[in-house]
Amino acid sequence: MPKNDPQQEEKEQQRLDPATASPVENLDRPTTSEGSKSSSECKAPPYSRFGVREKYLMVLICASSGVFSTIAGSIYYPALNTIENEFHITTEMVNVSVVLYFVFQGLSPTLMGGLADTFGRRPVVLWSVALYFAACIGLACAKTYGEILFLRCLQSAGISPVIAVNSGIMGDITTREQRGGYVGLTSGFQIVGSAFGALIGGGVVSRWDWRAIFWLLAIGSGVSLIFTSIMLPETKRTIVGNGSVRPLAIWSRAPILATPSWRRKLHLDAPDYDTLVPRDKLNLLAPLTLYTRPEIAVLLLVTGLQFALWVTHLTAMASLLEKDYHLSVAKVGLCYLPSGLCTMTSVVGAGRVLNWNYKRRYAKHKQFIETSRAQLLQQHENNEEIVDDILSNELEYAFNIFRTRLEIIFIPLILSGAGFIIFGWCLSKHLHLALVLVFSGFSSLFSNCVIACATTLVVDLYPQKSSTATSCINFSRCIMAAVFVAALNKMLSSMTAGGTFTFLAGLTISSTFTLVIPVKKGMRMMHDRKLRQLAEEKAANAAAPQDLEDQVNNEVEQDEIENEAYHPQEDTSSESSRGVEILRRMSTIHSAHMTT
Repeated sequence: MPKNDPQQEEKEQQRLDPATASPVENLDRPTTSEGSKSSSECKAPPYSRFGVREKYLMVLICASSGVFSTIAGSIYYPALNTIENEFHITTEMVNVSVVLYFVFQGLSPTLMGGLADTFGRRPVVLWSVALYFAACIGLACAKTYGEILFLRCLQSAGISPVIAVNSGIMGDITTREQRGGYVGLTSGFQIVGSAFGALIGGGVVSRWDWRAIFWLLAIGSGVSLIFTSIMLPETKRTIVGNGSVRPLAIWSRAPILATPSWRRKLHLDAPDYDTLVPRDKLNLLAPLTLYTRPEIAVLLLVTGLQFALWVTHLTAMASLLEKDYHLSVAKVGLCYLPSGLCTMTSVVGAGRVLNWNYKRRYAKHKQFIETSRAQLLQQHENNEEIVDDILSNELEYAFNIFRTRLEIIFIPLILSGAGFIIFGWCLSKHLHLALVLVFSGFSSLFSNCVIACATTLVVDLYPQKSSTATSCINFSRCIMAAVFVAALNKMLSSMTAGGTFTFLAGLTISSTFTLVIPVKKGMRMMHDRKLRQLAEEKAANAAAPQDLEDQVNNEVEQDEIENEAYHPQEDTSSESSRGVEILRRMSTIHSAHMTT
């Protein structure tokens, strides 16, 4: 949990935190000292009207829906062998249901994230949970393996956007200084599904059968749907600003906002309309543009490989522990407990470390800026305007958010990879079960922290499109997990468990070193791209008047040709009349553009 004192955090929110701006638009350069802030800035509305208690409640609300996305994958693992035997299919075929789940878990948020960034968080969450609820009922009643495959796809497509949307919600209501803790806390509660899903699944399957798993999920998601529909307010800043603006659409209004305490806390009767941000056009393919940015693509690669390795080790345990160690379904479920507990600890702990490192780095950066400002004032004869311009535009004075968020994960990811290698060879050599579980937990402890770091970073970089940006992380990790799981059985039969995890962990460890690119060059890449965009916009604006004149000239010439065809005796080539006609049409077009 974030360690901030609640009163201090409330005071911190009484101003717009400059660190919440996107580095694409503002490279986090504190160009003025605190003493030079204008009175208008001091009286600015808070970044978010949600207080500490409300934020913790939002964490709980988000986790109550997000946990069903993570649990649906892991709770299914203990049932794999049971389903394989009941429907008389091969191990490769039963793994297809796992692969398809991850494929749709990656694809669906990529599309739905754009909808959440355009139309709001609340409608997407409610739709997702409702679709998941219906799919779980269908799975519990499925009679053929084909029905299971189809409904697993529907189940995954329904609930998977919730993870990305929840990250967007945290981005809407928190500043950068707080964000790491709240994102880590939300992810930690959501990861409870992965932590204890297999344990729950093993107990349910051994007591009843695999269908009971989906009845359990249907009941839980139904309760979550009711709770979320009542308690989850809209947070998208294009719709509600800092939370004080009442949404226009009825589906965006949470019943809880009608209570006097929430109306008073969020200032719904005196909204801060100036905190509304412009709404962008809907672009469902927007996430794909992030893959063209090297500093982001590298991060997505590392995150995807690390998550895929972790999922592969969970999938391998489901089959190998039962076949090689002759464990019952219930005992196999218990074997997931070390991995689950360590995963939850990893994600929540990463949030705390992210907050600590941000404060440490930002304090050093402020000291650097103050020293640089004093030196620049001496060099430029105390001309504050010139100094502010230098501090605002020179990249060397920018706060490196890439280094702040990513420098803490190198050692954990290397330790995690080493742990997975040992885990694989313990399975391959049939060593004592305790060793297998110890290294499963050890590897998980250092594995999933990269997800919290990556999620926090992309929300920092794209706060107004946080659901879209976060969906890219989800897409890369789920698609890579699907590829790894699809190839797992072939790799185990040809390379053994030791060789398989040595290869996969080696690939993951090697990719970790590519994070040096965003840490060292990320800010430069973003800065250069922004300069190119500004140059292109400037060139386009400069060319616009000439394009307009050419368009009008062509229209007038065409009219003259047509006029000569119908009235060959009339003089239509008069320069004065032609000039008047051109000016008239340009004025008309310009007026039309102004009104639109």
